[in-house]
Amino acid sequence: MRIDRHSVPHYLVIRTGCAPYVLNADRRLLRREASRQLCAFAKARGKLTSIEDVLWDSFAEIEGFSMTERQCPCFYTLVQGNETEHQLRLLTTL
Repeated sequence: MRIDRHSVPHYLVIRTGCAPYVLNADRRLLRREASRQLCAFAKARGKLTSIEDVLWDSFAEIEGFSMTERQCPCFYTLVQGNETEHQLRLLTTL
């Protein structure tokens, strides 16, 4: 069975005073909370980056991020692009 790529977490956004946001590849919100396992996976795998890029405009506007918040490192990339179907399926369970 093929995995629905739109249901795979691609980004974990950390925001002070809020639960972490979990987004798909299109930067669409999957859920407003993340498990400890997903947070640990993100922190072990990557570095925090800012959402200052134009690709993040829609998400930042919808969620009300200020320009200052957008400039601060606040997201991890969860998927690098070379994952197997099995790895992506596991990621959806975290």
